[in-house]
Amino acid sequence: MNQNYNNNEYEILDNGNRSYQTKYPFAQAPGSECQKPNAKDGIYTPVGRVDTVLQNIDIGLSVRTALSILQMLLSVSFPALGRAAGLINIIFGFLWGTLAGQSVWESFMKAVESLVNQKITDAVRAKAISELEGVQNALELYQEAADDWNENPDDASAKDRVRRQFTSTNTTIEFAMPSFRVPTFEVPLLTVYAQAANLHLQLLRDAVKFGNEWGMPSAEVEDLYTRLTRRTAEYTDHCVTTYDKGLKGAYDLAPNPTDYNKYPYLNPYSKDPIYGKYYTAPVDWNLFNDFRRDMTIMVLDIVAVWPTYNPRIYTNPNGVQVELSREVYSTVYGRGGYDNSSVDAIESQIVRPPHLVTELTTLKIEQGATLDMEQIQYPKYMKVTNTLHYIGSSSTWEQSSSAIPIRPITQIHTTPANNIGDLSLSQLDVPYRFSFYNKDNALIAEVGAEFPPNNVTWNGIPRAEDSDQNSHHLSYVGALSTQSSAGFPWTYPTELLGEWGFGWLHNSLTPTNEILSDKTTQIPAVKGNAAEFGATVVRGPGSTGGDLVRLSAYNGVWTQLRVVVRPSTTARTRTYKLRIRYASEGNANLFVGKYVVNRWWETGNFAVDRTFSGAMTYNSFKYLDAFNFTANEEEFKIEFRCNSGGPIYIDKIEFIPIEGSIEAFEADLDLEKAR
Repeated sequence: MNQNYNNNEYEILDNGNRSYQTKYPFAQAPGSECQKPNAKDGIYTPVGRVDTVLQNIDIGLSVRTALSILQMLLSVSFPALGRAAGLINIIFGFLWGTLAGQSVWESFMKAVESLVNQKITDAVRAKAISELEGVQNALELYQEAADDWNENPDDASAKDRVRRQFTSTNTTIEFAMPSFRVPTFEVPLLTVYAQAANLHLQLLRDAVKFGNEWGMPSAEVEDLYTRLTRRTAEYTDHCVTTYDKGLKGAYDLAPNPTDYNKYPYLNPYSKDPIYGKYYTAPVDWNLFNDFRRDMTIMVLDIVAVWPTYNPRIYTNPNGVQVELSREVYSTVYGRGGYDNSSVDAIESQIVRPPHLVTELTTLKIEQGATLDMEQIQYPKYMKVTNTLHYIGSSSTWEQSSSAIPIRPITQIHTTPANNIGDLSLSQLDVPYRFSFYNKDNALIAEVGAEFPPNNVTWNGIPRAEDSDQNSHHLSYVGALSTQSSAGFPWTYPTELLGEWGFGWLHNSLTPTNEILSDKTTQIPAVKGNAAEFGATVVRGPGSTGGDLVRLSAYNGVWTQLRVVVRPSTTARTRTYKLRIRYASEGNANLFVGKYVVNRWWETGNFAVDRTFSGAMTYNSFKYLDAFNFTANEEEFKIEFRCNSGGPIYIDKIEFIPIEGSIEAFEADLDLEKAR
């Protein structure tokens, strides 16, 4: 939203006299109408509040379901990956399990309808539900046939059965998919489309991986591989394009801070004759971020996993460790003041520009005195400071938000912050008490005293369905200043931090760059600890699970991007292939090297062809096989430099464990490339 972010490589879209960023940071939706809500005592929605609004029940179910599916996909390994229908089996129950019929899918539709305030017509809804019932039946038949073949892989009738049922199920889904992208209703149907596409890609993966064993002709398997790659690109690009379209619509939603059914925590403050007008901007920002948050979880996060469904690129039987590096933002609560009450002001203070991944180590909140002229006695905060560090670096630095320092500081609250998985806040006209919890929801620290009557609101990111651990951890806190309400119009207003926002990282993102001995390890390039000499972090296209590192041509000898890597204990002495997922706007030459204690070991200069011009799409990204190396060290660095051409965009660095001899491993890779 902040137009000043252009020089920080934000992607900005113009919308009249407003601007906004289109990708990953997102907000959390409005708060609670009950004190001390509990998920077991009420309806725990995806935004961490107790609410009785029906559409928020649908959002809650949809987000928790999506988190559950994502959690299963990120953790899947052998033997599920080695069985036909293995991936489908692990997520089928979340989509057609405990609730009857197509209830989960109907919630997907209702959730997005609420987020963009657009209703699907009865005819379009009925057609989609009818097609989903057919998809359900076809997938059940395919799972039965696949299970039969898994148990009897040499049985001719089992092979024939699974071949026939695959073809039938594939035809059913191919026929159904257009009903999930009906013109003018693409946005409210988007979650349905993404989840159905996910199932279809898993089905096609099975045929490519097992088709020869099923007795399919090689030519048919090759046709299906072409279809898998084509559909992956098509589905990805549709999801990203439609997400952006929906984001524009969400940006234009009209805020109504006096809707106390939806925003009970604003009652009666948003009608205050002096300060009520300052609640409009945070409600407006939250509407936009409701879509950005929930559709990131329900759509973009799962899209980021799809490249790993290609069994000819990702051949490891134990799977891939995937990390989502996007930073997401929960609800802004409170209000700004006369000089910062705008959507752009909130965006610029709460949402950070694209950056290398940082971890939060300490959170410091400075509390100021209540002045004699103020009638309201709750705690008032003057400054919040984040102590941060890059992955693989022991150096820390601070980023702060502060109000004009007119109050003496009476208390400093310092909280260890490397394991905060949830929080609640108490608020009247502004938040004044914070309770922080770890990933298991055990209380870590409380800041500020209770001052009833209060309104307690949970403000973390929700858990996956039936999970006992939080899905995200706190990564950043920002705040904007406001003026205190003294109760007398003639009293001079005094400054305090009155509008608070919180950033979160998905728990798949680990605090170190550890490579595993059994799985292929993906490390996002933004987990580096240095980007300099023309290297910048830029907004990802929406399909990569986070941002990218852009390397422009550099004629020097210094490193542009450095990533610190620590092999696990069992990974030491293992041999790995280093592979890079990248995009490039022009032909280029890329230096990649492994650096250990003041000397280079493996290095290479690689010719990189242009992969795209204009907007990035799925097919903009290619793979570069760099070199093989042995992970003998406790720690080493992978370093990059664009020698010429480009710019090159680094998405992920992959470490592929080599089983057996390097010669046999390379021969297998060459065979896959030839196919």
